[in-house]
Amino acid sequence: MRRVLALALVAALVLSLGTAAAAAPKWTFKMGHPHPADTDYDKTGHWFADQVFERTKGQVKINIFPANQLGDWTETFELISRGVVEMGFQIANAQYDPRLNFAYYMPFVVNDIGEAKQAYASGGWAFGLIKGLWLDHGIQPLAVYPIGMAGVSLRSMPPSPGDPNVPKNMKVRVMPLAACSMTYGALGYISTPIPYAEVYSGIQTGIVDGQMGGPPFQAWSFRDVNKVWIQYNDYFEQHWIVINKGAWDQLPGDIQAIMQQAANEASAMRWDQVETEDEDYREILRKDFGWEIVMLTSEELKACADKVRREVWPKMKDLLGEELYTEVRLHSLAE
Repeated sequence: MRRVLALALVAALVLSLGTAAAAAPKWTFKMGHPHPADTDYDKTGHWFADQVFERTKGQVKINIFPANQLGDWTETFELISRGVVEMGFQIANAQYDPRLNFAYYMPFVVNDIGEAKQAYASGGWAFGLIKGLWLDHGIQPLAVYPIGMAGVSLRSMPPSPGDPNVPKNMKVRVMPLAACSMTYGALGYISTPIPYAEVYSGIQTGIVDGQMGGPPFQAWSFRDVNKVWIQYNDYFEQHWIVINKGAWDQLPGDIQAIMQQAANEASAMRWDQVETEDEDYREILRKDFGWEIVMLTSEELKACADKVRREVWPKMKDLLGEELYTEVRLHSLAE
């Protein structure tokens, strides 16, 4: 009897270990993003990871690291390219390739959310161009995660905000990209590149009067030190759901298809949210914090876009290269 019992226990243990081994993921990936935990951004990341886990029957496990835990976007670009970090909700880093300026900040490529969706959603002309740039750096793009139409937040109202020919005499923190400095210079501001981590204190102490680099959601982060939002639509901010190309290539076709579909669905959900989110945050700033919200007229937006395209775009030709610059120009001006 003891022998039978012992054999039964051994069999149960073997079965248990076998089940555990079968349940273990075949692939485990790290996926970072820049936003805090429990934001809509973070929730989308977890939704994507959960969908992949469920649809692959536990074969692919994606661990989400919010709030730049794996490094900021400049660092994680390199880490994903090298395969140290496998995945990300990632921003293109033009420090590694000047052509990637188009993948992150090239001013006035599109005029509004409608044009942005046509250009940057899967199948759009900009999507195709940027996909090739990611691949050149060993990164497989899966889908765009749209953020919103950009503008500037300021401590006070500048003179004639819709007239780019009027000097504003205000210092604006710009991202450390040549195109950002040139664009806000063309719009009449004094461009001041400083690290994002120093922007809040910079506005508090008067080093700068405001900041650019994102949609109204970003302005909300400066709700206590700024009081004006101007919707310039100078660029459409988009992040990308990406994976290291080597990690992607090792996956079977059916697993790739599942991950691609989940990324497409996450992107589609976000496209449905993005326009109303911009409006929601403008209303929060206006009603709850007493901000002045400036929505430029179509004529003012055109005047700003025309000046920047005339003065800034030719200077970006050296960054993008003649072939990419020509394609962008032809597609964008045809919108």
